[in-house]
Amino acid sequence: MEGDYLTLVNYYDRSFDQALTSQYSLSIRIDPDGFSFSVYSHLANRYIGIESVSIIKPALLLPGDDADAFYSEKLSRFIMERTWMLNSFRQTCVIFNSLNYTLVPHALYDPAQKSAYLDFVHKHYEPGVIHEHFINSVEAWIVFSINRNIQESLFRHIKPARIMHHAGAIIETILPRYRHNELHNPVFVNIRQNSFDIIVLKDGKLRYCNSFSWKVNEDLVYYLIFVLDQLALNPENVPVFLLGSVEPASPLYELLHRYIRHVEFISNPVVAKTGLSIPQSSEYNFYDLLNPGLCE
Repeated sequence: MEGDYLTLVNYYDRSFDQALTSQYSLSIRIDPDGFSFSVYSHLANRYIGIESVSIIKPALLLPGDDADAFYSEKLSRFIMERTWMLNSFRQTCVIFNSLNYTLVPHALYDPAQKSAYLDFVHKHYEPGVIHEHFINSVEAWIVFSINRNIQESLFRHIKPARIMHHAGAIIETILPRYRHNELHNPVFVNIRQNSFDIIVLKDGKLRYCNSFSWKVNEDLVYYLIFVLDQLALNPENVPVFLLGSVEPASPLYELLHRYIRHVEFISNPVVAKTGLSIPQSSEYNFYDLLNPGLCE
């Protein structure tokens, strides 16, 4: 039911045709508080659809099996209300949001040790389905765990060709666009509900990637300043780009600007090139979804 969701973005180009999904690529992003998807037309060479909703949760619903079942049921209903999503697509990519992940260089990677990699980094992570995703731009594997109930609920309707971790998707989107940029040590902060990611590049290569939990704005700023200090980066001159769930007029942005001199929202050249009729905030909120390369 529509009352189960809060619609954040709902845009479909007039060329979108439910009968032509075999010519489209579908990217789906599973977030802690909702889900989003984009549709890319290979014939038109542009995006022709993007939709995002936030789940309206009962106030007393706590994390656990009941919350997982609630989320899974809403995900299934969301898809079934859009029957065209059950059709075949040229490519389908699903991006899972998970704090339980680690990066392993390709030269050191052993597929049989996936569980051991996660156990070493996350001592008490929630058991789930373990996946691996090769990040071409950094020649490394990202190993991650996702909720079993949510995966089963999604894959009951959709058979993805590619499963990705959200941090891997962001890296794959950022690196090609900033590999030859003249910026020195650019920092990217991807903000999500209750967690955020910090990604740092140096000389066109990945220097740092980690995720943190946060509850209040001061938490986020503290961890960011701490990481900059550990990497010997000066908040007075390092360029910091924001993406994800943050607004220019928000108290969080104002607090960040108080401690970091050069803060700006990341722009997406895909939006400018294809003429997507979406709010400006969607450029950085759906930066990973609006990357045709993820479905190649």
